Amino acid sequence: MTRVLLCAIPVYGHVMPLRRIARDLVERGYDVLFLTGSLFRTAIEQTGARFCPLPAEADIVTGFDELFPERETIRSPAERLEFDAQHVFARPMVAQHQAIQALLAEDGAEPTIILHDTVFLGVWPIRHGAPGIEPLGVVGIGVVPLPLADIDHAPFGYGLLPDSSVEGRDRNRRLAAEARELTDAGSYRELVAGFQRAGATEPPPQMSRGLVCVPDRFLQLSIESLDYPRSEPLPPQLRYVGALPPEQDIEATLPEWWDEVVAADRVAVVSQGTLANANLGMLIEPTLRALADLDVLVVVCTGRDVTPTDVPANARVAEFIPFDLLLPHVDVLVSNGGFGGVQQALSHGVPLVLAGSTEDKVEVGARAEWSGAAVNLATGEPDESDIRKAVEETLQDPSRTERAGQLRSEYAARDPYQAIVNAIEELAGGQG
Repeated sequence: MTRVLLCAIPVYGHVMPLRRIARDLVERGYDVLFLTGSLFRTAIEQTGARFCPLPAEADIVTGFDELFPERETIRSPAERLEFDAQHVFARPMVAQHQAIQALLAEDGAEPTIILHDTVFLGVWPIRHGAPGIEPLGVVGIGVVPLPLADIDHAPFGYGLLPDSSVEGRDRNRRLAAEARELTDAGSYRELVAGFQRAGATEPPPQMSRGLVCVPDRFLQLSIESLDYPRSEPLPPQLRYVGALPPEQDIEATLPEWWDEVVAADRVAVVSQGTLANANLGMLIEPTLRALADLDVLVVVCTGRDVTPTDVPANARVAEFIPFDLLLPHVDVLVSNGGFGGVQQALSHGVPLVLAGSTEDKVEVGARAEWSGAAVNLATGEPDESDIRKAVEETLQDPSRTERAGQLRSEYAARDPYQAIVNAIEELAGGQG
């Protein structure tokens, strides 16, 4: 069968979706390689794929804030995103390109289809005239909200709702010019320098469009209803393919109080995700205080071995409960807005209260609010009163739950794994 090379920047939320794809492709009989950071070797090898380490200059072996201490001082989400675009997306591009070329040039290597996460740019040089071996085809996998610009949208990273009015489009043009100044001095300049080092003969595209348009196919792991309406046509290679289902954890141990979850009339879950959980005072502990006297069972998923302070009588705490087991019993999820977790909730018909301000979370929150299935608090450290109000409104007003149910049906109609296989086979068969 066709050889498939998966590539992901060494960041949890980018590697893990592609890890699930790797496992599925291995089970289907594909020869699968996975190029990513050294921290993920064991996780990748467990899928049956061949692990291929990124070179040191493209690897990330610690947290962003430890690697780039100056990043912590950047308060604007848009400016922080541009910092990441320059240092985490664009700067490693040439090393990624060289690693890909080494794998494509291996003795006896079959023609290869490349699958890469949204912001892995290692295929860009070869697609713009750099010397080397062309892959058989390239498939982008959208693991963050669609970054594609539109006249009705503010630039990605500002977290603003779309506005197609005359005033709104004026706002969008003004912010786009502001964002262009940032990128020209940072990430785009980094791309130009990288293209020169790699020997590319064409200039790099603007990042927001290139992320979607450089691949032959771009499969967005989401649904149309979790994106904004657009006035400009979408690129022909774009497909919305739904969310990846969570991996089944057959060895999961449920907490001793699990029967309370099953029997409860109303269940609220609060989680800060798998990474942004070092400080429970940002969301988990304020939520516990906010909901302490409500008639609702509050389930806390800490993501690590720690217990919040002052756990009220109506709360239960676990380090981890598989969402595929938990979400069917949940009435509202309070979350910091990771893209994958939000989609898991909506694919189960669970409405959300979102409080995120880092990475792509401002865009996730805004899109979920626009969909009608979430309250977006638009901050990473919300007030207790705002949390309580949002949860009460969600529990009392059926409109968000009804809308989440509609989105669940839209997710259920998609098969992302089959869509990925279809794209691979189309490109392997010469249907470019």
